[in-house]
Amino acid sequence: MNETPNKEATSDYILRMLQESVTREEITRELLKQGHDMRFIDEIMTETITLYHTRRRSKGLTLILVGAFVCFASFLLTITGVFSGDAYGFALFGLTTAGVVIAFAGFVYVF
Repeated sequence: MNETPNKEATSDYILRMLQESVTREEITRELLKQGHDMRFIDEIMTETITLYHTRRRSKGLTLILVGAFVCFASFLLTITGVFSGDAYGFALFGLTTAGVVIAFAGFVYVF
């Protein structure tokens, strides 16, 4: 397996750089400085970026699902009238708002 000078796997190095918002061109230049072949760099960059986006998409879909569940729970609690008085507002507005915020946070990861 190809490694960077600090014994970090190349794919881990690329993932770390992507998380630090380093551009693809800067990563490519750095890998070329380390002596990697351009064909290898293209292949590993493509696979690593695909993996990075797949992980983000998975996290986003999980957040969307949790947000939808919270909204559904809010709906059930509101429609059944489990809470009365002040707690009714929490079930109707608080949980719904929390569910929507969680779901939109998931959309940020997906799109």
